[in-house]
Amino acid sequence: MTAALLTLRKIWPYLAIVAGLAVAYFWIDHRGYARGKADVEARHAEAVARILADAERIRIATDKLAEQVAASRTEQVTTERTIYRDAIKIIDRPVYLRQCMDADGVQLLDRARDSANRGLTGEPADAAADASLDAAQR
Repeated sequence: MTAALLTLRKIWPYLAIVAGLAVAYFWIDHRGYARGKADVEARHAEAVARILADAERIRIATDKLAEQVAASRTEQVTTERTIYRDAIKIIDRPVYLRQCMDADGVQLLDRARDSANRGLTGEPADAAADASLDAAQR
């Protein structure tokens, strides 16, 4: 036992240094892990914030488009009702019996064609008609 105590007395400073280095290594490793984890969580939080901001921006844009489509539909329905009402007035004219159609009737037909070709996007009738002609020519 005395030999073991003598050996322990000789190497205890080295054992203390090794133990201190081991404790320092694990403490530094734990701090680095905690800091790295916090950094990753911060990056994820920033990414989530950007994604939520983009989602909100897209939602607002979608709502604006939905409002525009609804307004366009309302305008188109109003135009169709006006054309239908005016068509009945033009057909009841006595001039319709002698001529095929007067100038008001031709304008009404032009408005009906423009309204039908416009679609829900609110495009001008000429652009929609040109697109349908291009598609037919292909």
